[in-house]
Amino acid sequence: MSWTPPPRPRWLERWIAHGEAVGGAGNLVSLDRDELLGVASQSTSLEDFGGDAWRRHFEVFVDAADSEAQLHLPGRTLVRTEILQTLRNRLQLADLWKREPTLLEAEIEAPVFIVGSPRSGTSLLHELMACDPASRTPAMWEMQHPLASFEGSDRSELSDRVTQFWHDLQPEYETMHANSGHLPNECIFITMHEFLSDHWGGVHCVPSYDAHLRSSDQRPAYRYHKRFLQTLQAHSASSRWLLKAPSHLFHMETLFDVYPDARIIRTHRDPLATLPSAISLMGTLKWMRTNEVDMSQAPALLAFGYAYIYQQEIDQRADGRLPDERFIDVRFDDLVRNPIETIEQVYGRLGWRFDEDTSNRIAGYAAAKPKDARGMHRYSLEETGFDVGEEKKRFSFYTDRYGLPTTT
Repeated sequence: MSWTPPPRPRWLERWIAHGEAVGGAGNLVSLDRDELLGVASQSTSLEDFGGDAWRRHFEVFVDAADSEAQLHLPGRTLVRTEILQTLRNRLQLADLWKREPTLLEAEIEAPVFIVGSPRSGTSLLHELMACDPASRTPAMWEMQHPLASFEGSDRSELSDRVTQFWHDLQPEYETMHANSGHLPNECIFITMHEFLSDHWGGVHCVPSYDAHLRSSDQRPAYRYHKRFLQTLQAHSASSRWLLKAPSHLFHMETLFDVYPDARIIRTHRDPLATLPSAISLMGTLKWMRTNEVDMSQAPALLAFGYAYIYQQEIDQRADGRLPDERFIDVRFDDLVRNPIETIEQVYGRLGWRFDEDTSNRIAGYAAAKPKDARGMHRYSLEETGFDVGEEKKRFSFYTDRYGLPTTT
């Protein structure tokens, strides 16, 4: 069996029909590279995008989105919005950094990154730990509008409306992941400004860009990430950064190249639970933007890829290529069962103060966001194309090492 797309709202089917009625959505929404660059410049009255190395990544993605992704009208509208927003941000940030170069002299000290495979509790842990005002987490609205604080404008509600539109496009998605412009979100929404980000491939069917991303040096994306944090930090009460993205798992050595004093909170969960959920999530994200989603190869690719990266991480932490003493391992089941105790232990390892106020804040947030509050996300190994026995065997080295409860 393979992944089956969830039903769409009727209004969305009718919007999609508008593109089909004129011979294709491309006749209504352009993804021409030069036109996109021109609109971004014209709308900001700026021309310097900050260097040229990023342009190759931009060109590969936009060409793939235009020719490979088979985007319907809403899909083309969404990606055009994201591209233009990203280009406008590049222009405005490049201008800001020229006017205020001292921003890029700020220290980003010992940032903490929450890292783990998708569906392993990274978002839950990030949101719970973000309840502590002593920590600085980048909210979605800040990543979409990084100059808002410099302009003295509030873009949080605008960002929230744009971000939550994903729930309107596909109501099933809300049972998988709650989007909000107010919540902290993944670093992929920062690195997308270099057009080297899992976001672009994660929500579009773009095989040529996926291959380009895998073969590209990620250091420019992480260096841009650092400059982005330095900018946000200028108007922050705290400089104790708490960040998160599953995709960091594939670039750990690069992360430590750019942030040598970084610390990692590594979440762990049985791959037989995370993989089918990830397939369902990935398919749904792409389904928001195209009528053609083929997930038939995804189970084999994901299983092989994560088995490889888990073993590589174990080996690198053992031989010193990654600093094992900087890693804090957290099991998903412990986090769900005892969030306060688990996070208190993490604080102890980090050397952070865990007081009664922090405990109460975390407990209150957890109580206000119970499991399945927005509906139950239903999926299974078999329905998403996995063989239970084969995957148990494949990942036994990992589940045994971390003592993970396994799916039966």
